[in-house]
Amino acid sequence: MTTQTRQKDLIAKAMNLIAIAQTIDARYPDPTKIPAEAAKKMSELLTEARRLKNLADLAKQKDDLESWQAEPDKIPDALAAEAAMQKAGIEGEHYTKALRRHEVDLFIKAIRMNNNQRDAWINTLDAAEKASLIEDATGEVLVPHDITTPIFKTLPHLGVFRSSGPTIRQTGGNKVDLRSLTGATAGWGQLELGPATVDANVVPNTPVDVIQVQDLTAMSKIGVDELMDSDTDIVGLITDIVGQQCAMMEDDAFAAGNGTSKPWGLAARATAASNQITQAVTAAANATPTADDMKKLQYRVPSRFRNNGVYYAANDAAEAIALLKDTTSNYLWQPSVQAGEPDTFSGKRFYTLEGLPAMAASAAAVDPSVFFGSAALGYMIADRQRIAVQRLDERYAELGLVAFLFKMRVGGDVIRPAAWAKYLL
Repeated sequence: MTTQTRQKDLIAKAMNLIAIAQTIDARYPDPTKIPAEAAKKMSELLTEARRLKNLADLAKQKDDLESWQAEPDKIPDALAAEAAMQKAGIEGEHYTKALRRHEVDLFIKAIRMNNNQRDAWINTLDAAEKASLIEDATGEVLVPHDITTPIFKTLPHLGVFRSSGPTIRQTGGNKVDLRSLTGATAGWGQLELGPATVDANVVPNTPVDVIQVQDLTAMSKIGVDELMDSDTDIVGLITDIVGQQCAMMEDDAFAAGNGTSKPWGLAARATAASNQITQAVTAAANATPTADDMKKLQYRVPSRFRNNGVYYAANDAAEAIALLKDTTSNYLWQPSVQAGEPDTFSGKRFYTLEGLPAMAASAAAVDPSVFFGSAALGYMIADRQRIAVQRLDERYAELGLVAFLFKMRVGGDVIRPAAWAKYLL
């Protein structure tokens, strides 16, 4: 084993012991109530971690001296690299990992305390710890990036609309100023022959130049005993709760949200007074989709949006479309044969988006139950990738439960109505 390998192994073992000690400490919000056995175990873990750290420091010193002995006039690579990192203000790998783990530990300790205990404990933290734990505007506890990042990574796998490929823009504010273009006109000419080239007529995408970021909340009830389980269980529980619930609510909003305290959905933009999706195919009979109408829908959008276009259908519309056949009794709708890939209709991807209006919502064929369009060019999701949580102690106290209200911030809107066509059923 080389000196550097030995050093890394010692540091890894010391960090593991520190993490175990922190886990034990987090189970007892009131330090005066830590049992003697637990306190003894923490002391033993930290003593052993300190011993391993000293051995790692000795190994590093030995490595540096041996390098210097081999080439006295040369600065050892390890020292040069460390000096360069310090000059650039960059922390080492082990420090970064320890800091991220510390943020998660602070968060878990915060949600295990009731509000009064937490407020008193937070006052004992330094400014950096408070900044990583508390959102100043509302005083809510922030979920650390090590927990939110997996949530945002899994949302496209849990949600139907996100997985279909809309444009996603991350933002740190409460709105996204699009300033995008619906298109431009241009002209041909030859400069050497005299006629001037026609300048592009830049047309702002009005009236929707701003996407408002809205609050999406999900509440979970956790048993008091379960709340005191291992940190890994708590982190996994939070990831699952927030991911599943937010994916479901997002799909409903992206399908039919009216822009009031929620994103604008496709169905709402199909009937809204402004920024309306006007390209349409109307069924001859209510709640009766046909293969010809479904194929016509593709040609209601310009070809530049058609190549990457996909179908979205309400649940009952998807069922009816899945039964459509060609003249040789072959189904036009084809189920996916590969995990993670969507179904197809007439060679185009097909998604069931349950939040869209059902076909039987009215007597006439006026319900936009099916859409075809380019999600990447026609719709934008604005993500403010921070999740905050509030603890509700009293609401379910008699049941032995603690409620947590998770708040995620997300917005969305149709940015190019021309990229969409609706099928009225």
